[in-house]
Amino acid sequence: MSQFDRGRLAGFPNLTRVVNCLLEVWPEHEVYCAARFRDDAPDFARRCDDLAALVLKLADGRLETYCRDYRWMCEAFLAEEFYFRRHGKYRLSSFEQAYAEIYNNDAYMSRYVNGILISQLIWTPHARALDYFRTTFLPGNKPGSRYLEVGPGHGLFLYFATQEPAIAALEAWDVSESSIRATRRALGLLGVTRPIAFERQDILNATPPEAAFDSAVISEVLEHLDFPERALATLRRALKPGGRIFINAPVNSPAPDHIYLWRTTDEFIAFVGAQGFEIEAAEFMPVTGASLERAKRQELSISCVVVARRPEA
Repeated sequence: MSQFDRGRLAGFPNLTRVVNCLLEVWPEHEVYCAARFRDDAPDFARRCDDLAALVLKLADGRLETYCRDYRWMCEAFLAEEFYFRRHGKYRLSSFEQAYAEIYNNDAYMSRYVNGILISQLIWTPHARALDYFRTTFLPGNKPGSRYLEVGPGHGLFLYFATQEPAIAALEAWDVSESSIRATRRALGLLGVTRPIAFERQDILNATPPEAAFDSAVISEVLEHLDFPERALATLRRALKPGGRIFINAPVNSPAPDHIYLWRTTDEFIAFVGAQGFEIEAAEFMPVTGASLERAKRQELSISCVVVARRPEA
């Protein structure tokens, strides 16, 4: 008997297309997909279908390749999980190591980026973190806001920011010129025409103008850094007093290029607060198929989404 009732995706044609292609190249992933889509509320599923339409545009006629790269990426993550369980730490411990092994390998990075794009739909924490950004953080921007994003990657967060009418100006930073080119290309495929100021900036050494932005976003970046506290210090300086920041980082989440490990959600919240931010809200999104309680008890991966503010004084 099939583990996944594909009829649950009836009425969501873009999701159906992505999932059908994925299960053609990886039939064994059916059990996982059953857990992923089992409890989706209709409104969330509708927004995921809208997201799937964007993923299809970014795949640009190569959906099967992206799905195969997603499978390859998941297998690489599983190897890191085995290491993490045996040793209680991530395999790599410095950006230098990650650069030598991952970031300086163009063929590896191409497949990795493709896989991450598919994961935005298929991994529950990724899908829900982006949805929280769309539905909760972005509407909190006041008219005339200036927006900053660090590490825009596949461009999906930045795309949704361009659709927010309250945001008057957008800026994006990345340490890599090739990554900036990739983000520009992605936004072009998505039909974005709004001007965006792209800056090549190392977030650990940047000296931004004081109080330049009303809101900032750093998603799935901090865990890749040797000194994530420096990144948040930079962003705190860049925000206006009262400015808001969306932070997304995982605990207990081994990956080929993750180097900074937080072990509990409490530890991560304390880390953000220690950088001088006032916590407004926090959401914890456990790995697909696990409750938050089980994920905490078994030290499974949990995405931590924090909305914080630079104090007024």
